[in-house]
Amino acid sequence: MDRGSDSSHPGAEIAEDGASGSAVGLDYDEAVFAVVALIPCGKVLAYGDIAELLGIGGARQVGKAMGRGDSNATWWRVIRSNGTLPSDLQPLAETHWEREGTPRTPTRVRMNVARWEPTDAEHTLIDGIAELLPMPNRHPRMI
Repeated sequence: MDRGSDSSHPGAEIAEDGASGSAVGLDYDEAVFAVVALIPCGKVLAYGDIAELLGIGGARQVGKAMGRGDSNATWWRVIRSNGTLPSDLQPLAETHWEREGTPRTPTRVRMNVARWEPTDAEHTLIDGIAELLPMPNRHPRMI
């Protein structure tokens, strides 16, 4: 997911829009990977957790964004809510989970122990990321 930034933190460079003076935002993929970059070693979030933290999208949208990411992302820290990954990724992730000491059973991550709970300061960072997302296109009320 090279967006032309040499910053070590996704979404860290936010340019100013000279015409309006407002900050140029992040696209959904960039926002997802900015949150993923905050997940500490040995902790995980479910796809839906990231969508909930951002306040937009759902588990499938986050999964699609993860699939479009590059190999530098800590993808093994974003898993299904049942503590697993797709069968082709599970063996690759187990090496990372072992190295990071992620709590798990022989078949899955123990979500009740390994799920990351952001601190107030981390929530503030995540809120800042979410604020950089464009407002979703909403359909007008039909009733």
